[in-house]
Amino acid sequence: MKRNTLLMVACFSAVLAIPSFAQEKAKSEGGEKPAEGHKPVATLRVQVTFNEFDGEKKISSLPYTLLVNADHSGPPAQIRMGLRVPIHTKDSATLTYVDMGTNIDGRADKEDDGRFWLSLGVERSSAYSPQGNLPDTKAAASESPVIQQFRSQINLYIRDGQTIQTTVSTDPVTGRVIKVDVTVNVVK
Repeated sequence: MKRNTLLMVACFSAVLAIPSFAQEKAKSEGGEKPAEGHKPVATLRVQVTFNEFDGEKKISSLPYTLLVNADHSGPPAQIRMGLRVPIHTKDSATLTYVDMGTNIDGRADKEDDGRFWLSLGVERSSAYSPQGNLPDTKAAASESPVIQQFRSQINLYIRDGQTIQTTVSTDPVTGRVIKVDVTVNVVK
Protein backbone atom coordinates (compact mmCIF):
# COMPACT_ATOMS: atom_id res chain seq x y z
CA MET A 1 0.00 0.00 0.00
CA LYS A 2 2.80 2.41 0.88
CA ARG A 3 4.45 1.64 -2.44
CA ASN A 4 1.24 2.50 -4.37
CA THR A 5 0.81 5.69 -2.34
CA LEU A 6 4.39 6.74 -3.05
CA LEU A 7 3.95 5.95 -6.74
CA MET A 8 0.73 8.04 -6.87
CA VAL A 9 2.43 10.97 -5.09
CA ALA A 10 5.38 10.78 -7.50
CA CYS A 11 3.08 10.72 -10.55
CA PHE A 12 0.96 13.58 -9.19
CA SER A 13 4.12 15.64 -8.51
CA ALA A 14 5.38 14.99 -12.05
CA VAL A 15 2.05 16.10 -13.55
CA LEU A 16 2.16 19.34 -11.56
CA ALA A 17 5.76 20.00 -12.64
CA ILE A 18 5.04 19.75 -16.40
CA PRO A 19 3.25 23.13 -16.76
CA SER A 20 6.00 24.85 -14.75
CA PHE A 21 8.69 23.23 -16.92
CA ALA A 22 6.81 24.21 -20.11
CA GLN A 23 6.55 27.83 -18.97
CA GLU A 24 10.28 28.01 -18.18
CA LYS A 25 11.10 26.41 -21.54
CA ALA A 26 8.86 28.92 -23.40
CA LYS A 27 10.60 31.81 -21.65
CA SER A 28 14.03 30.51 -22.62
CA GLU A 29 12.94 29.97 -26.24
CA GLY A 30 11.77 33.53 -26.81
CA GLY A 31 8.22 33.24 -25.48
CA GLU A 32 7.23 35.43 -22.56
CA LYS A 33 10.16 37.43 -21.26
CA PRO A 34 10.82 37.14 -17.56
CA ALA A 35 10.14 40.28 -15.53
CA GLU A 36 13.62 40.27 -14.04
CA GLY A 37 16.81 40.53 -16.05
CA HIS A 38 15.29 41.50 -19.41
CA LYS A 39 16.91 44.11 -21.60
CA PRO A 40 15.21 47.52 -21.49
CA VAL A 41 13.75 48.61 -24.82
CA ALA A 42 15.67 51.37 -26.59
CA THR A 43 13.86 53.62 -29.05
CA LEU A 44 15.93 54.44 -32.14
CA ARG A 45 15.54 57.39 -34.46
CA VAL A 46 16.41 55.85 -37.84
CA GLN A 47 17.01 58.18 -40.77
CA VAL A 48 17.07 56.66 -44.25
CA THR A 49 18.26 59.02 -46.99
CA PHE A 50 18.00 58.30 -50.70
CA ASN A 51 20.67 60.34 -52.52
CA GLU A 52 20.55 60.40 -56.31
CA PHE A 53 23.59 61.33 -58.41
CA ASP A 54 24.10 62.06 -62.09
CA GLY A 55 27.83 61.48 -62.36
CA GLU A 56 29.36 63.51 -59.51
CA LYS A 57 26.40 65.93 -59.30
CA LYS A 58 23.86 65.29 -56.55
CA ILE A 59 20.40 65.62 -58.06
CA SER A 60 18.21 64.87 -55.06
CA SER A 61 18.30 63.90 -51.42
CA LEU A 62 15.14 62.41 -49.89
CA PRO A 63 15.34 61.82 -46.12
CA TYR A 64 12.82 59.73 -44.15
CA THR A 65 12.85 59.32 -40.37
CA LEU A 66 11.07 56.67 -38.35
CA LEU A 67 11.17 55.55 -34.73
CA VAL A 68 12.02 51.87 -34.22
CA ASN A 69 11.88 50.09 -30.87
CA ALA A 70 14.88 47.82 -30.37
CA ASP A 71 12.80 44.83 -29.29
CA HIS A 72 12.74 42.50 -32.28
CA SER A 73 9.60 40.82 -30.97
CA GLY A 74 7.46 43.94 -31.45
CA PRO A 75 5.72 45.05 -34.63
CA PRO A 76 7.84 46.65 -37.36
CA ALA A 77 7.92 50.42 -37.77
CA GLN A 78 6.59 51.53 -41.15
CA ILE A 79 6.45 54.54 -43.46
CA ARG A 80 4.21 54.67 -46.53
CA MET A 81 4.59 57.90 -48.52
CA GLY A 82 3.41 58.40 -52.05
CA LEU A 83 0.65 58.87 -54.57
CA ARG A 84 -1.85 56.65 -56.34
CA VAL A 85 -1.22 57.64 -59.94
CA PRO A 86 -3.87 57.03 -62.63
CA ILE A 87 -2.67 54.95 -65.58
CA HIS A 88 -4.76 54.59 -68.75
CA THR A 89 -5.14 51.08 -70.14
CA LYS A 90 -4.80 50.31 -73.86
CA ASP A 91 -8.42 51.14 -74.62
CA SER A 92 -8.00 54.46 -72.70
CA ALA A 93 -11.50 53.98 -71.27
CA THR A 94 -10.29 52.41 -68.06
CA LEU A 95 -8.06 53.89 -65.42
CA THR A 96 -5.84 51.79 -63.22
CA TYR A 97 -4.17 53.32 -60.18
CA VAL A 98 -0.57 52.47 -59.39
CA ASP A 99 1.11 53.24 -56.06
CA MET A 100 4.27 55.30 -56.47
CA GLY A 101 6.43 56.57 -53.67
CA THR A 102 8.49 55.25 -50.79
CA ASN A 103 7.87 52.35 -48.40
CA ILE A 104 10.16 51.62 -45.45
CA ASP A 105 9.78 48.82 -42.88
CA GLY A 106 12.14 48.58 -39.91
CA ARG A 107 12.95 46.24 -37.01
CA ALA A 108 15.78 46.40 -34.50
CA ASP A 109 17.26 44.58 -31.56
CA LYS A 110 19.89 45.67 -29.05
CA GLU A 111 23.03 43.56 -28.96
CA ASP A 112 25.10 42.86 -25.84
CA ASP A 113 28.04 44.94 -27.15
CA GLY A 114 25.87 48.10 -27.34
CA ARG A 115 25.35 48.01 -31.10
CA PHE A 116 21.97 47.49 -32.72
CA TRP A 117 20.92 44.89 -35.26
CA LEU A 118 18.79 46.81 -37.75
CA SER A 119 16.72 45.29 -40.54
CA LEU A 120 15.19 47.65 -43.09
CA GLY A 121 13.12 46.91 -46.16
CA VAL A 122 13.17 49.95 -48.47
CA GLU A 123 11.30 50.50 -51.71
CA ARG A 124 10.93 53.50 -54.05
CA SER A 125 8.96 53.73 -57.25
CA SER A 126 8.36 56.61 -59.64
CA ALA A 127 7.41 57.31 -63.23
CA TYR A 128 10.34 57.32 -65.59
CA SER A 129 10.80 60.35 -67.81
CA PRO A 130 12.84 60.13 -71.03
CA GLN A 131 14.46 63.43 -70.04
CA GLY A 132 15.56 61.84 -66.75
CA ASN A 133 13.53 64.15 -64.52
CA LEU A 134 12.08 61.98 -61.77
CA PRO A 135 9.31 61.79 -60.74
CA ASP A 136 7.28 62.73 -63.80
CA THR A 137 3.51 62.72 -63.34
CA LYS A 138 2.97 63.54 -67.03
CA ALA A 139 4.83 60.34 -67.96
CA ALA A 140 2.63 58.44 -65.52
CA ALA A 141 -0.53 59.82 -67.13
CA SER A 142 0.63 58.97 -70.67
CA GLU A 143 -0.56 55.85 -72.44
CA SER A 144 2.60 53.78 -71.86
CA PRO A 145 4.40 54.97 -68.75
CA VAL A 146 7.51 53.24 -67.48
CA ILE A 147 7.70 52.75 -63.73
CA GLN A 148 11.15 52.91 -62.15
CA GLN A 149 11.52 50.71 -59.06
CA PHE A 150 14.20 50.36 -56.43
CA ARG A 151 14.09 47.75 -53.63
CA SER A 152 16.63 46.76 -51.03
CA GLN A 153 16.73 44.63 -47.89
CA ILE A 154 19.27 46.14 -45.50
CA ASN A 155 20.57 44.15 -42.52
CA LEU A 156 23.34 45.74 -40.50
CA TYR A 157 24.95 46.18 -37.11
CA ILE A 158 25.16 49.85 -36.22
CA ARG A 159 25.95 51.86 -33.10
CA ASP A 160 24.32 54.98 -31.68
CA GLY A 161 25.26 58.06 -33.74
CA GLN A 162 26.69 56.10 -36.67
CA THR A 163 25.90 56.68 -40.36
CA ILE A 164 26.49 53.89 -42.86
CA GLN A 165 26.15 54.06 -46.64
CA THR A 166 24.32 50.79 -47.10
CA THR A 167 23.39 50.49 -50.77
CA VAL A 168 24.71 51.91 -54.02
CA SER A 169 22.70 51.10 -57.13
CA THR A 170 22.99 52.29 -60.73
CA ASP A 171 19.91 52.76 -62.90
CA PRO A 172 20.64 50.79 -66.10
CA VAL A 173 18.63 53.20 -68.28
CA THR A 174 19.79 56.63 -67.10
CA GLY A 175 23.13 55.71 -65.49
CA ARG A 176 22.13 57.65 -62.39
CA VAL A 177 23.29 56.31 -59.06
CA ILE A 178 21.15 55.92 -55.93
CA LYS A 179 23.00 55.76 -52.60
CA VAL A 180 21.13 54.87 -49.42
CA ASP A 181 22.52 56.22 -46.13
CA VAL A 182 21.24 55.02 -42.75
CA THR A 183 21.81 56.94 -39.49
CA VAL A 184 20.78 55.69 -36.05
CA ASN A 185 20.41 57.72 -32.85
CA VAL A 186 19.05 56.47 -29.54
CA VAL A 187 16.14 58.62 -28.36
CA LYS A 188 16.90 59.79 -24.83
